Amino acid sequence: MNQDQTLSWTQAQNASRLRTYRMLFLISILGNLVVCFWSLFDPVGFTRFLHQPDPFPQAWPRIWGATLLGLHLLYVPGLLNPLFYRWPNWSSIAIKLFMPILYLSSGLYFFPFAVWDFSFGVVLLIAYYKLTMADLQREP
Repeated sequence: MNQDQTLSWTQAQNASRLRTYRMLFLISILGNLVVCFWSLFDPVGFTRFLHQPDPFPQAWPRIWGATLLGLHLLYVPGLLNPLFYRWPNWSSIAIKLFMPILYLSSGLYFFPFAVWDFSFGVVLLIAYYKLTMADLQREP
């Protein structure tokens, strides 16, 4: 019998990929929460750190940070149970792959945002795809 076909191996593989995906998704969310709170409480310092022009009015980074915070709160069910709540995970991946297009079309000031979102989008896409395939093998 092939080891790939044993139930205990597929359950262990599924558990391992679940832990990996949750950790990557959590790092992505926490990294973006740092950006959210920084832009909420120090919008000028945030834009200056990224070598962007000073915001005028100062409300736009705060509004953007609050919107990003609300969006990441919607991802929490997908973080807690990614195999049951699939829409937060797939939507997170889709948003992370779409936003770099908007960032890059807005100018070079937003290049760090594009790199951050695109890299996490690709990493999460691969990890979530592997998790869903392991889950399908676990319960065909």
